[in-house]
Amino acid sequence: MTGPPIPGVTRAEVLARLNDPSLTLVNVLPRATFEDGHIPRSINMPLAELEARTPREIPDRGGDVVVYCASPT
Repeated sequence: MTGPPIPGVTRAEVLARLNDPSLTLVNVLPRATFEDGHIPRSINMPLAELEARTPREIPDRGGDVVVYCASPT
């Protein structure tokens, strides 16, 4: 599949929007890693579950979604 490039987002941009309800933060690391630490308000959808869970957990496609795979530090 090809499509338009996906824009990146900086740490500062995410921090500035942590309380923005139109932003969904998705951590794609394994559950154990998520439980060890994650960005506040983020939801855990391990990469292998992303395709199946996205329609159910992110039904509003109008908001911004940030997917990350690193620790919050």
